[in-house]
Amino acid sequence: MKTVRTVGVLALLLGLGLGAAQETQTVRIGLQASGTFSWVVHAMEYFGIDEELGLTLTSETYATKQATEIALRAGDADLVVDDFVGVAQMRARDVPVRGVYPYSRATGGVVVPVDAGIETIADLSGKTIGAASLDDKSLLILRALSVSKYDFDPQTDSSVIAASPPLMEELLAQGELDVAIPYWHFVPRMTASGDFRDLMEVSEMLSELGLSNDLPLLVMVARDGMDPEVLRKFLRGFELTLARMQKDDGVWTSILDNELYSLPDPSLFPSVRARWEAGLPQAWTQETIDGLVALTEELVAVAGAEVVGVDAINPATFTTEFAPKK
Repeated sequence: MKTVRTVGVLALLLGLGLGAAQETQTVRIGLQASGTFSWVVHAMEYFGIDEELGLTLTSETYATKQATEIALRAGDADLVVDDFVGVAQMRARDVPVRGVYPYSRATGGVVVPVDAGIETIADLSGKTIGAASLDDKSLLILRALSVSKYDFDPQTDSSVIAASPPLMEELLAQGELDVAIPYWHFVPRMTASGDFRDLMEVSEMLSELGLSNDLPLLVMVARDGMDPEVLRKFLRGFELTLARMQKDDGVWTSILDNELYSLPDPSLFPSVRARWEAGLPQAWTQETIDGLVALTEELVAVAGAEVVGVDAINPATFTTEFAPKK
C-alpha cells in the first residue's frame, strides 16, 4: 500500500510539473483594419513559433488608430503597430506606451488616376484627398513637404477625408476622390491595375525635405504594463517569423486563403510581397532611435508642431530594452 501511495504522489508531482511546463503566457494584440500586422501574427501561428516560445496570441481588429489607442489606454491590448510619430502623440496624451522595436521601413505614396492631370505635389492644392487616417504618417509627411516647399497645407487648402484603402480605390475610380494616400501595400496593387499611377512615394518626400528615408516609420508599440519577459519572447518570435516568411511560399498562400489580404488578381501578390520584404527593418539600436527623434524634430522645424501633432519628442519614447539579442 505504501508503494502505491508513493507512486501516486510521484505521478501527481510529475503531473503538476508537466502542467506548469505547458502553461503559456498571453499576448493581447491590437490590429488595425487593413494593416499588415495580422500577416505576421498569422505567420507566427502558422509556423508554430508562438507554441515553441510558450506564447498564446489573442488579437482584436480595430477600425481606426484612435480605437487601438483606447484599447492600449484601457489595458485591453498589450501591443500594436503604429507610426513613429504616433507613439509620441500618444505619450503626449498620457497613454503609457513606448516604441519597442522596428516594424517596417516600407512606405506608401500619393496615388492618382492615370488621366488626372496631376503632375506635381503643387497640383494637390484644392483637391479632395483620401488618407487612411487624419494623423497618418504619410499624410503628415505630405503636409510637411507641401507647407515647406509648395506654400500650401493639404489639411486646410485641400479637402482631406479618412477612408479605408479599398474605399479610396473605389472613390478614385468614381471620381469622388482626386488623390489617395493608402497604406503601402495597396500602392502596388492599385498601380499594377493600370488605372492609377504613383505620383510620389513617401521616401521621395523625405528626400526632398532633406530627411532620412531609411528609418523604420512603423514601430511596435507596447503598453508600459506589459510583462517584460513576455514582450522579449514575442519580439524574438517576431524575428524568427520574418525570417521564415522570406523563405516560405505556403504562408503567403495561407494569408490570402484566410482573407487577411485580398486582391482582385492574385498574380499581383508577388509585387506586394517584394515590397514588404524590401521594407523589412535592418536594425534597432540607439542610433536608430536617435534618427527617429531627429526626424521628428526636423519635421516640427519644417512644418510646425500643429502639423506634426507634437512640439518635441522625448528620447524615452523609444527603447532598445526589450530587443532580442542577435
